[in-house]
Amino acid sequence: MKLQEIMVGQVVQASPEETIGEAARCMREKAVGCLVVTVEGQIKGIITDRDLLGCAGQRHDPRQCQVSAHMSRPVVVLKPEEDDRIAAEVMRKKRIKRLPIAKNGKLLGIVTLSDLAAVAVSELARLEAAVQYVFSLTSVQQAGPAKVRVAPQSDGPQAAHRQKRELLHDQSGSQTMGTNKAATL
Repeated sequence: MKLQEIMVGQVVQASPEETIGEAARCMREKAVGCLVVTVEGQIKGIITDRDLLGCAGQRHDPRQCQVSAHMSRPVVVLKPEEDDRIAAEVMRKKRIKRLPIAKNGKLLGIVTLSDLAAVAVSELARLEAAVQYVFSLTSVQQAGPAKVRVAPQSDGPQAAHRQKRELLHDQSGSQTMGTNKAATL
Protein backbone atom coordinates (compact mmCIF):
# COMPACT_ATOMS: atom_id res chain seq x y z
CA MET A 1 0.00 0.00 0.00
CA LYS A 2 1.32 3.45 -0.85
CA LEU A 3 2.13 5.80 2.02
CA GLN A 4 -0.13 8.49 0.59
CA GLU A 5 -3.04 6.09 1.22
CA ILE A 6 -2.24 5.60 4.92
CA MET A 7 -0.51 8.80 6.03
CA VAL A 8 -2.19 11.28 8.34
CA GLY A 9 -2.38 14.56 6.45
CA GLN A 10 -3.01 16.85 9.40
CA VAL A 11 0.49 16.98 10.89
CA VAL A 12 0.94 18.98 14.07
CA GLN A 13 3.93 21.24 13.57
CA ALA A 14 6.22 23.42 15.67
CA SER A 15 8.80 26.06 14.90
CA PRO A 16 12.40 25.70 16.08
CA GLU A 17 12.00 28.86 18.22
CA GLU A 18 9.07 27.53 20.26
CA THR A 19 9.84 26.58 23.82
CA ILE A 20 9.78 23.02 25.08
CA GLY A 21 6.91 24.04 27.38
CA GLU A 22 4.86 25.24 24.39
CA ALA A 23 5.66 22.04 22.51
CA ALA A 24 4.59 19.89 25.47
CA ARG A 25 1.33 21.83 25.82
CA CYS A 26 0.63 21.43 22.10
CA MET A 27 1.30 17.66 22.20
CA ARG A 28 -1.02 17.26 25.17
CA GLU A 29 -3.82 19.35 23.61
CA LYS A 30 -3.58 17.62 20.23
CA ALA A 31 -2.98 14.15 21.77
CA VAL A 32 0.10 13.46 19.64
CA GLY A 33 3.50 12.00 20.47
CA CYS A 34 5.56 14.21 18.19
CA LEU A 35 5.71 17.53 16.39
CA VAL A 36 7.35 17.98 13.03
CA VAL A 37 9.54 21.06 13.21
CA THR A 38 9.15 23.21 10.10
CA VAL A 39 10.14 26.58 8.72
CA GLU A 40 7.91 27.77 5.87
CA GLY A 41 6.70 24.21 5.26
CA GLN A 42 10.22 22.77 5.04
CA ILE A 43 11.07 20.00 7.51
CA LYS A 44 13.89 20.98 9.85
CA GLY A 45 13.52 18.37 12.60
CA ILE A 46 11.18 16.30 14.69
CA ILE A 47 10.59 16.46 18.43
CA THR A 48 9.00 13.59 20.35
CA ASP A 49 7.65 13.10 23.82
CA ARG A 50 10.95 11.40 24.68
CA ASP A 51 12.85 14.50 23.61
CA LEU A 52 10.74 16.52 26.05
CA LEU A 53 11.74 14.12 28.82
CA GLY A 54 15.37 14.56 27.79
CA CYS A 55 15.04 18.29 28.31
CA ALA A 56 13.62 17.76 31.78
CA GLY A 57 16.25 15.14 32.54
CA GLN A 58 18.98 17.67 31.76
CA ARG A 59 17.30 20.07 34.19
CA HIS A 60 16.64 22.65 31.48
CA ASP A 61 13.91 25.21 32.02
CA PRO A 62 11.11 24.20 29.58
CA ARG A 63 9.87 27.80 29.53
CA GLN A 64 13.23 29.00 28.20
CA CYS A 65 14.65 26.02 26.29
CA GLN A 66 13.86 26.02 22.56
CA VAL A 67 12.63 23.11 20.49
CA SER A 68 15.71 23.44 18.27
CA ALA A 69 17.92 22.41 21.20
CA HIS A 70 16.22 19.01 21.57
CA MET A 71 14.74 18.12 18.19
CA SER A 72 16.15 15.23 16.19
CA ARG A 73 17.83 16.00 12.89
CA PRO A 74 18.38 15.16 10.17
CA VAL A 75 14.91 13.72 9.77
CA VAL A 76 14.29 10.54 7.80
CA VAL A 77 11.62 11.43 5.26
CA LEU A 78 9.87 9.28 2.66
CA LYS A 79 7.88 10.17 -0.45
CA PRO A 80 4.12 9.59 -0.63
CA GLU A 81 4.46 7.09 -3.48
CA GLU A 82 6.72 4.78 -1.42
CA ASP A 83 5.35 1.42 -0.30
CA ASP A 84 4.39 0.70 3.32
CA ARG A 85 6.92 -2.13 3.41
CA ILE A 86 9.70 0.35 2.67
CA ALA A 87 8.48 2.50 5.57
CA ALA A 88 8.44 -0.53 7.90
CA GLU A 89 11.99 -1.46 6.89
CA VAL A 90 13.24 2.12 7.37
CA MET A 91 11.61 2.28 10.81
CA ARG A 92 13.17 -1.05 11.77
CA LYS A 93 16.67 -0.13 10.57
CA LYS A 94 16.64 3.40 12.01
CA ARG A 95 14.77 2.35 15.17
CA ILE A 96 12.17 5.11 14.79
CA LYS A 97 8.39 5.13 15.13
CA ARG A 98 7.40 8.12 13.00
CA LEU A 99 8.16 9.08 9.40
CA PRO A 100 7.23 12.42 7.90
CA ILE A 101 6.05 12.17 4.30
CA ALA A 102 7.17 14.94 1.95
CA LYS A 103 7.49 15.75 -1.71
CA ASN A 104 10.01 18.29 -2.99
CA GLY A 105 10.84 19.12 0.62
CA LYS A 106 7.26 20.08 1.50
CA LEU A 107 5.57 18.24 4.40
CA LEU A 108 2.47 16.34 3.27
CA GLY A 109 1.77 13.94 6.14
CA ILE A 110 3.16 11.50 8.66
CA VAL A 111 3.11 7.70 9.04
CA THR A 112 3.56 6.07 12.43
CA LEU A 113 4.37 2.54 13.50
CA SER A 114 0.74 2.26 14.65
CA ASP A 115 -0.45 3.14 11.13
CA LEU A 116 1.72 0.37 9.67
CA ALA A 117 0.49 -2.11 12.28
CA ALA A 118 -3.13 -1.36 11.31
CA VAL A 119 -2.29 -1.99 7.63
CA ALA A 120 -0.56 -5.28 8.53
CA VAL A 121 -3.57 -6.48 10.55
CA SER A 122 -5.88 -5.66 7.64
CA GLU A 123 -3.65 -7.49 5.14
CA LEU A 124 -3.39 -10.47 7.48
CA ALA A 125 -7.17 -10.73 7.75
CA ARG A 126 -7.49 -10.69 3.95
CA LEU A 127 -4.79 -13.35 3.64
CA GLU A 128 -6.45 -15.52 6.27
CA ALA A 129 -9.78 -15.36 4.43
CA ALA A 130 -8.10 -16.24 1.12
CA VAL A 131 -6.23 -19.20 2.63
CA GLN A 132 -9.38 -20.55 4.23
CA TYR A 133 -11.25 -20.20 0.95
CA VAL A 134 -8.53 -22.07 -0.97
CA PHE A 135 -8.50 -24.84 1.63
CA SER A 136 -12.24 -25.16 1.50
CA LEU A 137 -12.02 -25.67 -2.28
CA THR A 138 -9.11 -28.09 -1.97
CA SER A 139 -10.81 -30.04 0.80
CA VAL A 140 -14.05 -30.45 -1.12
CA GLN A 141 -12.19 -31.68 -4.23
CA GLN A 142 -10.13 -34.21 -2.25
CA ALA A 143 -12.86 -35.38 0.10
CA GLY A 144 -15.56 -35.83 -2.48
CA PRO A 145 -19.00 -36.21 -0.94
CA ALA A 146 -17.70 -36.52 2.65
CA LYS A 147 -18.02 -33.56 5.01
CA VAL A 148 -14.84 -31.61 5.71
CA ARG A 149 -14.27 -29.40 8.74
CA VAL A 150 -11.55 -26.74 8.54
CA ALA A 151 -10.27 -25.67 11.94
CA PRO A 152 -8.31 -22.40 11.90
CA GLN A 153 -4.68 -22.44 12.99
CA SER A 154 -2.79 -19.84 15.02
CA ASP A 155 0.71 -20.43 13.76
CA GLY A 156 0.70 -18.68 10.41
CA PRO A 157 1.10 -19.74 6.78
CA GLN A 158 2.99 -22.91 7.73
CA ALA A 159 -0.26 -24.20 9.21
CA ALA A 160 -1.78 -24.31 5.73
CA HIS A 161 0.77 -26.84 4.51
CA ARG A 162 0.43 -28.89 7.69
CA GLN A 163 -3.37 -28.94 7.36
CA LYS A 164 -3.13 -30.25 3.81
CA ARG A 165 -0.68 -32.96 4.89
CA GLU A 166 -2.95 -33.95 7.79
CA LEU A 167 -5.90 -34.34 5.44
CA LEU A 168 -3.95 -36.40 2.92
CA HIS A 169 -2.37 -38.62 5.57
CA ASP A 170 -5.33 -38.96 7.94
CA GLN A 171 -5.39 -42.67 8.73
CA SER A 172 -8.62 -42.52 10.70
CA GLY A 173 -10.72 -41.67 7.65
CA SER A 174 -12.46 -38.82 9.45
CA GLN A 175 -11.60 -36.17 6.84
CA THR A 176 -10.95 -33.58 9.59
CA MET A 177 -8.21 -31.02 9.14
CA GLY A 178 -6.32 -29.16 11.84
CA THR A 179 -6.85 -28.80 15.53
CA ASN A 180 -9.00 -26.64 17.71
CA LYS A 181 -6.55 -23.76 18.03
CA ALA A 182 -7.73 -20.13 18.08
CA ALA A 183 -8.25 -18.43 14.71
CA THR A 184 -5.32 -16.09 14.26
CA LEU A 185 -2.56 -16.09 11.68
